[in-house]
Amino acid sequence: MNYRIFLALTFFSVYTFGQKNYSVTAKSGLTVRDAPDIAGRKIGKLEFDKKVVLLEETDFSFSTEQIHGFWVKVKSNSIGEGYVFNGFLKLFTGNKIKYTLNNSEDLHKELIATVNGKETVLISFEDEGCFDLIEIQDYNGDGYEEVLLESNACGGNCCGNSLFTFSFNGNEFKRSAYIGYYFGGMNLNYDQHTNRQFVVETNSIGAGNTALCEDLEETYVFDHHDFKLIQSKGDHKLTTLIELKSSDFLSQEAETDYLTIAYDLDGNGIMDQISGSYWERWGILNDCTIVLNNETLDIEAIGSPKRIGVLASKTNNVNDIVIECDTVLIWNGINYEKK
Repeated sequence: MNYRIFLALTFFSVYTFGQKNYSVTAKSGLTVRDAPDIAGRKIGKLEFDKKVVLLEETDFSFSTEQIHGFWVKVKSNSIGEGYVFNGFLKLFTGNKIKYTLNNSEDLHKELIATVNGKETVLISFEDEGCFDLIEIQDYNGDGYEEVLLESNACGGNCCGNSLFTFSFNGNEFKRSAYIGYYFGGMNLNYDQHTNRQFVVETNSIGAGNTALCEDLEETYVFDHHDFKLIQSKGDHKLTTLIELKSSDFLSQEAETDYLTIAYDLDGNGIMDQISGSYWERWGILNDCTIVLNNETLDIEAIGSPKRIGVLASKTNNVNDIVIECDTVLIWNGINYEKK
């Protein structure tokens, strides 16, 4: 009996603290449950922008719609007490700042902040900036809401996106540094204390960029009026016996359409070939092919990497192939496929 009671106390650990007001950011409303779990019984639904009081924090994490967060216990006038996912809450400030985004016909935008009736142009049309407004909320708990913006390539695909903010210190607005340089998305998570975490990638890609295995996934929090890095994860590069890289084309004295490396992949004494061309627009290999025993393989999984190489490991007595940093292709008896 004592053992079971100990487990219950361990798994249902909570944290009490000075109560803070939050508002609901889920457009379709936020479900309230009787336990900190998706399997908990539904006891009601909080409408968008509904104000709640945060009572307790828990260690129970949850992820949905690219948001990672935790279950917290809240109290509302309409439903009473229950548990909700903090990924759709934000600290309530009373909206002391109004941010207005204006568009122009050439994709450039203007951002204006209004505090106590006074307007400040944060970004003008003359700055020729292209960006989207991601969210408005108080990241540092000072009672003033920050505005989170995502810069972009003005409708093109030449360049990656980055995040930046404007914050107010009571007297003037502060612009943060840029974080991330990504071509996919970014995640806006919460920790168990409902503090926003910004998870962004830095992708080494773009015109003529042949940098290999230098991508990063970084997690930031907002500290005072700028981003603070709290975690960084880099690529893991597998070691090859022989490899073809997009950067190999840059070292050629004469212009070369194709480069080829040779290796006996299945150990039958016949040298097999791996070939590719160079796509300068993105700094990557293109039209990559593998010729095994004089037969050209049709391998969709290769794509257009920056590197393709031969690993010492084997599957079905044929050497494994690596593309990019650590994506492994294995021989299935007929063709190469992703491991």
